[in-house]
Amino acid sequence: MASNLTIHKEDYFPHQWDFLKSGFAGKNKNKSISAMVAGMGSGKTFSFLHKTFINHITRKNKDGISNGWIIYPTYSLAEEVFIPPFLDILRDKGIAYEYNVSKHTIKTAYGNIKIFQMVKPDKIVGVSLSYCGFDEFDISSYRYCELAFNKAIGRMRDCNDPEIYICTTPEGMKYTYTLMVENDDENKFLVRGKTQDNVYLPESYLKLLEDNYDEKLLKAYRDGEFVSLQQGQTYYQFDRDANVQAVPYNRSKPVLVGWDFNCEPQVCVLAQIYEQQPPKVRVFDTIALTHAGAGDLLTERMCQTIKNKYPNSQYIAYPDATGASKSTSAMYSDLDIIRRNGFKIKAMKTNPRVVDRVNAVNKALDGNIIIDPKCKTLIEDLEKTCNKEGTREIDKSNKLITHASDAFGYFVHWEFPIIKPTLGSIKRWYQICQSC
Repeated sequence: MASNLTIHKEDYFPHQWDFLKSGFAGKNKNKSISAMVAGMGSGKTFSFLHKTFINHITRKNKDGISNGWIIYPTYSLAEEVFIPPFLDILRDKGIAYEYNVSKHTIKTAYGNIKIFQMVKPDKIVGVSLSYCGFDEFDISSYRYCELAFNKAIGRMRDCNDPEIYICTTPEGMKYTYTLMVENDDENKFLVRGKTQDNVYLPESYLKLLEDNYDEKLLKAYRDGEFVSLQQGQTYYQFDRDANVQAVPYNRSKPVLVGWDFNCEPQVCVLAQIYEQQPPKVRVFDTIALTHAGAGDLLTERMCQTIKNKYPNSQYIAYPDATGASKSTSAMYSDLDIIRRNGFKIKAMKTNPRVVDRVNAVNKALDGNIIIDPKCKTLIEDLEKTCNKEGTREIDKSNKLITHASDAFGYFVHWEFPIIKPTLGSIKRWYQICQSC
């Protein structure tokens, strides 16, 4: 066994230390469920790594073996954020390990760690647990969080002092809020942290957050506060008085096309960008087409409609990424058809998270977008699109709306994305802290 396993208070920020010692010492010794809810860059991942290490070497089942679950929204996130730095910790502490990539397991002399992904909660099964950790908990849906948490609770049956611990940036009043605030009890301990608590972050990091999020989202993503983000209007920044006015088409500028490939209807939102003149984004038209019968190639007809209506222009499409595989003919995908019609394509391999796309639109609507009043479909979408009750998921039950706002969102997210702290930032911060 390694001998350098001691941790020292001076190596952590106060909120990190409070989180690490919960369940072990002082008034919080008997807390079996702990959570750190904090802003971006506040040291949540660093805390989660060290909490996992401490639990791995101290919490054991009755047979003397430590068995832990680590649960991330996806395996890919775990493999980028958790695995490399956690293995670094083991090496630094002189602990030999076996890491099985295919089985997502880490084995040491102290016991076993099994990594799961939240997107498939039915796969979360296994032995009796000593501990279970959830990182970036609120990224996942309320239902998946609840299912996974209850599964973990159900496996805590062969350990005298098991612990469940959570780290997350708040994404509204989701499961963490329900668990730790609405249903608080003597067995739970909640630690709060802000981005500003990390004294190693440069001022530019804070400015990045402030430049990319409105005040409501800053309370969540910078200050670590639970803020109601899931109720009412999805595009809450839209204001007819501020965002709707006449927009002339400029023949000298490219036609920028947000594109949603719904079959009924297929919708395009046409805009232009004015780099030096606020607002930058000016939406001058929307086009919606439905199938005209058997053999109708809807995407082909949409391309011809745009080119006929606004001829002799440069066309740039910002399509739904599913168009790369969805085929409207026997030979070509939707993206192929667009490309063959002379449109330049700007699209990711996969669509952005809906919440990221919505955040980008709301940010841009605050002073950076005007829409011509004839774009009634888009205006109606922005006014009427709502979230499902208790979630940040868009309510798609009304089949007549959301298509235009989706199309618009693909364009806005590409040109004016929410720039979030990168994994590189997290890794650099981790390295800085290790060298302090």
